[in-house]
Amino acid sequence: MLRIFIKKWIFIFLIIIFDLFIGLRTARQFFFFFFWFLISWIAVCWAWLGIEYFFVKLSLNRKIVGKIEEDDFLEVEATLENKSFLPLFNVVLQDYLSCATPQERQKRVSLEFIKPRSFLNIKYNCWCPLRGKYKLGPFFIYIFDPWGLFFLKKQYFIYSEIYVYPPPFHIHKLPELTKGTAPWFGIETSRASGDEHEFYGIREYKYGDPIKRIHWLSTARKNKLIVKQFQHQVFYRVIILFNLDKTKNFGQGKESVTEYTIKIAASVAKYFIERDVSLAVIAHAQEIVQIPFNKGSEHLEDIMRFLAVAQPESRVSLGEVFEEFANYIPNDSSLVVIMPDVDPEYMLAMLSLQKRNVSMIPLILLSSSFLAGVDNQKAMRDIRMSLPQEFGSAPLFFSRGESLEEPFLK
Repeated sequence: MLRIFIKKWIFIFLIIIFDLFIGLRTARQFFFFFFWFLISWIAVCWAWLGIEYFFVKLSLNRKIVGKIEEDDFLEVEATLENKSFLPLFNVVLQDYLSCATPQERQKRVSLEFIKPRSFLNIKYNCWCPLRGKYKLGPFFIYIFDPWGLFFLKKQYFIYSEIYVYPPPFHIHKLPELTKGTAPWFGIETSRASGDEHEFYGIREYKYGDPIKRIHWLSTARKNKLIVKQFQHQVFYRVIILFNLDKTKNFGQGKESVTEYTIKIAASVAKYFIERDVSLAVIAHAQEIVQIPFNKGSEHLEDIMRFLAVAQPESRVSLGEVFEEFANYIPNDSSLVVIMPDVDPEYMLAMLSLQKRNVSMIPLILLSSSFLAGVDNQKAMRDIRMSLPQEFGSAPLFFSRGESLEEPFLK
């Protein structure tokens, strides 16, 4: 904005100086009149700006959607209220949208007229190409004189926070999970008497009901056989484990090991949460992150917020992460490991979890596919031969440029 007007100001200044110079050299009244006319004109412009700047009171507010995904358009609604008795002319509203591309971050909207004691709703949008946590704002108001030659700028420290989530893809199916017991919303639940049932109520005895389920107190009170009724309950627990190793983040931008890992983790998390599975996340990004077991949409929001900001800043190996948190992986659960194929040696250590009835679902990224000039098919054959064969389910492989949904269709 300033660069554009500097040229105008230089041009006006040169006209005034040139006019004064000619007037002094020729002593003609016209040039002196024109000189004072220009000076008066500029004085009126600045007086106008001063009145609007100091006496017009504005209030600003911003409304946004709380969450969006990569490559979505963020819809913003700004409310500009003129609280004074003076009208406002020739105004430009500028908002800083940090989630947009560098060319679109400064969003400007021109407003010709704002009535006294009134407000305007202004809608605009921007394209958000990258996941992350962003801070929108501040606002700037540019107030112009009637001829658009000069302006004053006001800053309004109004900020909004937005998470741009990684876009989950559809998962058709995953291997069956191991039944287990899990804390759910702070309540410890467990299998009852070795059965996968929980007490639900009572009902009249039916032929074939086991004697051990007779509710003797109710039988005595009603003078007929009453049995305890149970509801079939199955609880599943899944841990998603991954490590965003800085040295193994092959590829660039969205076509990198980290971005593929994040998208797979987001999709797996959504898949299990939608199926009412108790889910936990163990990961190392900038630091160790452990999101405890829970269910529901709010829990998915917590996971997505972490995935939105996670960066490949880990300087430890996946094996070190596993060793530190192996004791936190409960018995009778499932472990989903997302890892590049340069880490197969750590899988042998993870197989020790089978003694605790922990099943393992390996999701393996072919790191060589993120490099140029590599035969993906040969790389996949090599990694298959190097993997241990004792997994409860076959590993799923992912390559750069291929559909992430396809391995889940088999």
